[in-house]
Amino acid sequence: MEFTAVALIIVSAFTHAGWNLMGKHEHPSIAFFLVATIIGTLALSPVVLPVVPTVLRFPPAVWLPLTVGGLFQCLYYTSLSAAYRCGELSVVYPIARAFPLVFVAAGSFLLGRGEAISATCLAGGALIMAGCFVLPQASFGDIRPGGYLNRASAAALVVALCTVVYSLADDHCIRLLSPLTGQGISSFRLSLLYLLVQNLTSIGFMLLLVLPRATARGRLRHTVTRRLKNAAVTGIGVSGTYSLVLTAMNFASDVTYVVAFRQLSIPLGALMGMGILKESRTAPKFTGIAIMSVGLVLVAVG
Repeated sequence: MEFTAVALIIVSAFTHAGWNLMGKHEHPSIAFFLVATIIGTLALSPVVLPVVPTVLRFPPAVWLPLTVGGLFQCLYYTSLSAAYRCGELSVVYPIARAFPLVFVAAGSFLLGRGEAISATCLAGGALIMAGCFVLPQASFGDIRPGGYLNRASAAALVVALCTVVYSLADDHCIRLLSPLTGQGISSFRLSLLYLLVQNLTSIGFMLLLVLPRATARGRLRHTVTRRLKNAAVTGIGVSGTYSLVLTAMNFASDVTYVVAFRQLSIPLGALMGMGILKESRTAPKFTGIAIMSVGLVLVAVG
């Protein structure tokens, strides 16, 4: 994986863990993420508006996976909200961030791109997964699959599934759009333009979930009147994070490398949960962070 991709993903890991910290602190709802996404999209506009006409040159094959990506981005926020309402950041975040690695790797093999994934990267991914199984446990005497059978873990697994779908959809779209970079638009601006269009699609789906329900509309009003600043920070963090990731995809041989090395945000998120939100500090959590760090090094050199 090229140095440029590594640098972009490291920065995105910090911003991703940061906006999740904000989201957990806010006990979010889908309405909160709707407002955040709208603000994040507006933040992209000054950079993207000059190249908006490029949308007319998007190949027809892009629109179906782009729509699927927007739908699963909406479902991602819905399940993430549910997970953070009933679980700790230092537990939900690692599960939601680790499981996509295996699913995306499997998807890459099924799509015929498995040869781009080295044995070193696979070994690193295995360590990341092992660390994530250890990290959420209360003690080393309680490391068992049954520890994951709760609402927070179930919601986190749905988050992971949604991440898989929209990551593969985004990777496919970016590859379809890459020829446009030779027609007067940089890969960075093209990535931001794609993100803006995807955000608009996701906003449309979120509106369908929020507007018909009185409770959701009430939460929307509460977010706008009482939590607008925090929603703005979250939205800008989300857009900033994913624009970096989309750009990094242009410098990586396979999307699995991008998804794997982004797991740097796992120990960051766990440490933020324990240090800032004062969540439980256990030996398995610190051991899991150490195991995942070794795995991340293997992914980086792989």
